[in-house]
Amino acid sequence: MQEIKNVFDNFKYFFIISILAFPFYNSLCSRNKDLSYTSQKFQYEEGEGRTNQSDFEVIIKDLQIPWTIIFISRNEILITERAGKVKIFNLQYRRLIREFLIEGVKHIGEGGLLGAAIHPNFKENNFVYLYYTTEQKGNLINRVGRYILRNYELVKDKIILNNIPAGGIHNGGRIKFGPDGHLYITTGDAGNSDNSQNINSLAGKILRVGEDGSIPEDNPFGNYVYAYGIRNSQGIAWDAEGNLWAIDHGRSGIQSGLDELNLIEKGKNYGWPVIQGDEKKEGMETPITHSGEDTTWAPADLIYYNNSLFFTGLRGQAIYKYDLINKRLYVYFFQKFGRLRAITIGPDGYFYVSTSNRDGRGYPSEGDDKILKINPEIFFDSVRYKLDGKIYKLLVADEPGEWSRGLMFIRKCTDEFYDFSYQINPCLNWCDGMLFIFPDRRVRNFWNKNTLVDLDIYWIDNDKVIGRDFLPSFEKTRKIYTVASPSEVDKVVEIIK
Repeated sequence: MQEIKNVFDNFKYFFIISILAFPFYNSLCSRNKDLSYTSQKFQYEEGEGRTNQSDFEVIIKDLQIPWTIIFISRNEILITERAGKVKIFNLQYRRLIREFLIEGVKHIGEGGLLGAAIHPNFKENNFVYLYYTTEQKGNLINRVGRYILRNYELVKDKIILNNIPAGGIHNGGRIKFGPDGHLYITTGDAGNSDNSQNINSLAGKILRVGEDGSIPEDNPFGNYVYAYGIRNSQGIAWDAEGNLWAIDHGRSGIQSGLDELNLIEKGKNYGWPVIQGDEKKEGMETPITHSGEDTTWAPADLIYYNNSLFFTGLRGQAIYKYDLINKRLYVYFFQKFGRLRAITIGPDGYFYVSTSNRDGRGYPSEGDDKILKINPEIFFDSVRYKLDGKIYKLLVADEPGEWSRGLMFIRKCTDEFYDFSYQINPCLNWCDGMLFIFPDRRVRNFWNKNTLVDLDIYWIDNDKVIGRDFLPSFEKTRKIYTVASPSEVDKVVEIIK
């Protein structure tokens, strides 16, 4: 019998009881639109994934309130600093290439140079979009401008959207291109909560704009407004189904808390300031989850990765993971780095996160503000196994909860550069297969219901391989096949062909 060696022995039994086991479900590829989410109060569950020192590192230091991180090539990132500078760094050599002072930026309170995005066809047109606070005829406004970045020169091209209400607080500021090719913009209520319910105001909204500044014909109100009732959203992301998600800052002052995670739909009203938390009112949406009355996240940026939404916390001083399958929220790095703001995914599959300890509300330490590079494996249970002389990286299935969903949609990442224009994770799947563990019972059969890839099946009992089978993809065969082990086993491994 072939012996199985677990390379990381300290994980051998941990994953049996871990609540963070990685979930897979058939909507990754089947386009299932069952959005069966209900509002729920945040329940604090500290993440139990590993946090070894080797899993994160500081790659850039001494920044001034970095607000956005964008990859413009495999080894180059563009960073906006709220005081008004755009900086380009080469990550291979860890050095600054160029910096630009953006003309007209008014750094006041929470305002300044905020969001940035690159055009989906950036490689051809070199378009960079910037969201910033400025002054116009003695009044503060927020503006989205388009620039051309070519040969490390940044040249202003045109104003895309002007006259977004601004203030010393609640300026929103996140901009990203969506899967439909339009630019999505989050705006705050600029300190006037009445703006959020006024569909003719650009404040307190999620806006949808053509890449040239035009109004898309299918916008719900005939203007730039896509969704309203927002207080101060600073993060949006799309999941694998193309659903739009947004984080939003809840109330502040003595009564803080009630920060939100919302599933955004066209034309919907997300309630601010009429309803908060679990409150309901006809024609208004209740958040999918919220922080509760006694906890403040101050959520600052949002990404999607592996069936989970990750967002950073300013006052919360953490990275939060909302598992879309288990509908649970986990907390990582609590108070380890201080206030956290920007988060993005690099071409290497790592998370890149900025601190925000110099924004006037934090306690800067040496080297702040920083850019952190974090291995996303720490947020999920994974193990490495040796089979047939080859080491495989496996995710641990949360059985039996995942058993009924139709598993194994994972595909390995490649080393090629991905287009990050849409800010949709290009590497949704990053393991060789999945490990099923049955601590309370033994199994003998396995089937291919809903599977999209061919699988090698290893039957494992007492850490020995007692048999091997091939299970063809249901997607290819349109037939359900069942394979059986020579005898009952306590583990099954699936390896992607």
